[in-house]
Amino acid sequence: MYTLQRYLHLILLLSFILSACGSRSTPMPDSMTPTESQPTPVPAYSAFETGIYPNLFKDYLGKNDAEIQAKIDEVWNQLFYGDDISERIYYPVGSDMAYILDTGNNDVRSEGMSYGMMIAVQLNKKEEFDRIWKWTKTYMYQTDGGYKGYFAWHCKPDGIQLSANPASDGEEWFIMALMFADGRWGSGEGIYNYRAEAQSILDVALHADELGGDLATNLFDPKTMQVVFVPQLGKNSSFTDPSYHLPHFYQLWALWADKDNQFWAEAAQVSREYLKTTVHPQTGLAPNYSYFDGKPYDDEYNGNFRYDAFRVGANVGMDYVWFRPSQWHVEQSNRLLKFFASQGMDDYKAEYYLTGEPQVAHRSTGLMAMNAVAAVSADREIGEPFVQALWDQAIPTGQYRYYDGLLMMLGLLQVSGNFRIYEPGSAPEGQVFPTPMPEVAGTFAPPIGNTLLLIGQDKKSIDAYFDATVTAPGGLAIDTSLQLNRIKDIDYLAGNYPNSVLSIGVDLKGVIADVADGKVDAKIDALLDALTVYNRPVYLRLGYGFNDPANKYAPDVYVSAWKKFHERIQAKGSMNVALVWQSASCGESPIADWYPGDEFVDWVGASYGECVDDVIRFAREHFKPVMIQTASQGASWDEWFAPFFKFVVDNNDVIRAVIYINADESRIQMSDDIIKNWKAETKRSFWLRGGPDLFGDLGFANE
Repeated sequence: MYTLQRYLHLILLLSFILSACGSRSTPMPDSMTPTESQPTPVPAYSAFETGIYPNLFKDYLGKNDAEIQAKIDEVWNQLFYGDDISERIYYPVGSDMAYILDTGNNDVRSEGMSYGMMIAVQLNKKEEFDRIWKWTKTYMYQTDGGYKGYFAWHCKPDGIQLSANPASDGEEWFIMALMFADGRWGSGEGIYNYRAEAQSILDVALHADELGGDLATNLFDPKTMQVVFVPQLGKNSSFTDPSYHLPHFYQLWALWADKDNQFWAEAAQVSREYLKTTVHPQTGLAPNYSYFDGKPYDDEYNGNFRYDAFRVGANVGMDYVWFRPSQWHVEQSNRLLKFFASQGMDDYKAEYYLTGEPQVAHRSTGLMAMNAVAAVSADREIGEPFVQALWDQAIPTGQYRYYDGLLMMLGLLQVSGNFRIYEPGSAPEGQVFPTPMPEVAGTFAPPIGNTLLLIGQDKKSIDAYFDATVTAPGGLAIDTSLQLNRIKDIDYLAGNYPNSVLSIGVDLKGVIADVADGKVDAKIDALLDALTVYNRPVYLRLGYGFNDPANKYAPDVYVSAWKKFHERIQAKGSMNVALVWQSASCGESPIADWYPGDEFVDWVGASYGECVDDVIRFAREHFKPVMIQTASQGASWDEWFAPFFKFVVDNNDVIRAVIYINADESRIQMSDDIIKNWKAETKRSFWLRGGPDLFGDLGFANE
């Protein structure tokens, strides 16, 4: 395989020379002789040929392997596992999915998802790769419609598509990341057959018109062989984006794709020639968008150097490292970096006219990272200051950390020699990876990374909570019975807190046998009718504390009563009700004796206490979300609250809702210290509180 790939590579190089139409010939490897005066440590042969990738942190700055790995690990850990609000951009969903969040726009983009996959495969992070890919295929992939075979370019974090049309760069990076995954790990089955998935996207890229979609074009313009801005009928497919031109990707596709290999070989050469026409001859700046002939797009914003164009310098650099196609790459990188250096290494801005006049006063970590990558194909004296600047740069935090953070992570990998080619068939034999676990799921369950905060258990304690925090809880917890006692209190709370869910405990003491026998169906229906009126999610804690001996519920009768309730919910079509199977702290018999079955239970409920771990273990085994009910009983913040909140976060794979009983000795308003710490804790995005978007976030459609 290795010899064949190299042989094909030489054939492709020859085809590029013959198709250059009088342009500078691409030097063949055997004509290159390394000399002591070589201006950079980049090998005379390409990384594709040698497997040697320049590490400018080591070669220019003298950093050792441990220092470089620590830097990469620090950025990875912060962007993928840092603070929810200000640091991370990677958010797990359930047990086997995750998304990359554009924190500036609060959406999920194919650009970020594909970058996340590429970062994961380069760092050998298979779990994160598979999680991101499954979310992408689940929510972004178009199985039918006008864009069949493509990926929606952005979605809400809950997976709802905001725009169905694709963005070309996302498709390109998906293909390359999947091919590398096949090379690094080998392909599995279904969506984890990485090679087949990559080939499927490649097929769409050149044959979308054969798939039956009536809105899409091919990803590449058939006449110019260039990637289009958007593969969409009309204006958006009549021009291109210079940062979408990835000739080093296309050259690998020419070698590895199942078909259309000659097209990809020619597309690589076309892109290299195109880039020469679109960068400014003095500044080296590329426009955000351009026409296929390289002329800047005809509007002031996208016809100049903006955020998309940051990536052009890095793409030129990596094309040079991987394939060394021409000396122009060195000339262009020198020209670009000289321009930015002339603006001041500590002063150059984020956006410019192509002729070099700054358009904004702010700077960008993402641009600094991409300029450092351009240094891999620049002379050392020009590139070294940019490498140092990337090394010294702080990791982005705050609202706009998404784009800057991803480009910084990619930049660190590319500058350190850790952005590598993984060929098909090169995965080590005998690798064993864990099979992704099924996702914890339940009606109106928040995604992993969130927990719904409810307050109970009467209108006095709930109102007192609101007065103390000036914050509507995510939910209101109160108890009733088939006699609809306290229904006026429920009406009051639903009216006063219109953006909070309800958690209703239904006491079945004394009537459970009648429920099981079908003698009180009319009363069950009356309760369901009353709950439907509230037009919001209702978590029905049916026969709560079922294993408490004081309730005198026999397991078989309880299970029959539960199934009767479930039957009436189905018959009534009560779409706003989720059933919560809530145990007492401990019981005399195994809780499994009372379990109605997975198909009848939406949630598992538990009281926070000595037996809660057993209930959580049971929920994990049945892939059910957990609702924890608790009260502090007058304990201090450090003694009780802090450990409890840590317990919830540590078990967020299943714990998705907490009911805090704000009554008697547990009133949080009894202590200024508790109120202060409570507000600081519950304002985190981890906790879902009352608000106009809450019901939608839980998957409930208001009527």
